[in-house]
Amino acid sequence: MEQSREIKGADENAGSWLLITFGTLLSSFGYVIFILPLNLFEGGVTGLGIIIAKFLGNLFADGRMLPVVGVISWSLTLLIFAASVRIMGKSFGARSIYSTTLLYFSMDIFLWLLQSYGYDAKIRQLLDHELLVASIYGALAIGTGMAIVFNEGAATGGADALAQVVRKLKHIPVGKTLLVSDTVVLFIGFFTFADAMVGFKTMMYSFIFIFIQARTLDAVLNGFKANQLVMIITDKPEVIKKRIYAELSRGVTEYKSYGGFSRVEKTTLATVIGKNRVPALRRLIADADPDSFVVIQDTAMVYGEGFETLPR
Repeated sequence: MEQSREIKGADENAGSWLLITFGTLLSSFGYVIFILPLNLFEGGVTGLGIIIAKFLGNLFADGRMLPVVGVISWSLTLLIFAASVRIMGKSFGARSIYSTTLLYFSMDIFLWLLQSYGYDAKIRQLLDHELLVASIYGALAIGTGMAIVFNEGAATGGADALAQVVRKLKHIPVGKTLLVSDTVVLFIGFFTFADAMVGFKTMMYSFIFIFIQARTLDAVLNGFKANQLVMIITDKPEVIKKRIYAELSRGVTEYKSYGGFSRVEKTTLATVIGKNRVPALRRLIADADPDSFVVIQDTAMVYGEGFETLPR
């Protein structure tokens, strides 16, 4: 029994690392294909890395962005992780260092490959007049990748780590914090490279990208943590309650109810449970009392014991 639990735990841990890898590479793909070739601004530490890489490219190259965005961003991020790990824990630190290292160095490798074979120019030519398309698809890819990584207890960069710290301490959604920090970096980038880049037009499309990225991040994260309110009107409340406690480890609220037409007294049980566990609950109810009346509703937010703390 103990050995089977260890095997299951190892499998879940390996699956978590695979999801972190997938989410990180998805974000890296979004940056390299849609953001960097078109000189769109990015926020956070990655945005600062892009600004510095572009500045170095103007000094030492032909104006093209040097493939050092990852190295610069990774170095800045390590400083932020040193502080955030104390609050988020060592597991968060280890996973975040892996995700950040993979993100930044894969970005440099992808960018180097694109430049080596001339695909960066082709992408730029293809999407140069489709900045809105690039902004939307880049935001969807990066935001989804980040959400996958966040859901596995990691961060893809320094600003992301800070956003998770703020969420834990102040209960502010990650997307809101990132939207503010990214917008600040956006303005820094605009005023730094207003002459070298497309200027105001680029900044507007970059803000669209940052806004959709933040909204996508929160939407996907909420999807991972989506809960549903389940109301069960039954004649066998004790059996169902005990099985919910034992098999699903969820609490139940119980109250008496009466049929509006029949006036027959019954018991209504209410519980809030994750979407992914609703099928198990349905099977449990069907086995315990197939004649029960069940209502399942989506919930926008759930606060309290076992869920998030009420924001102040």
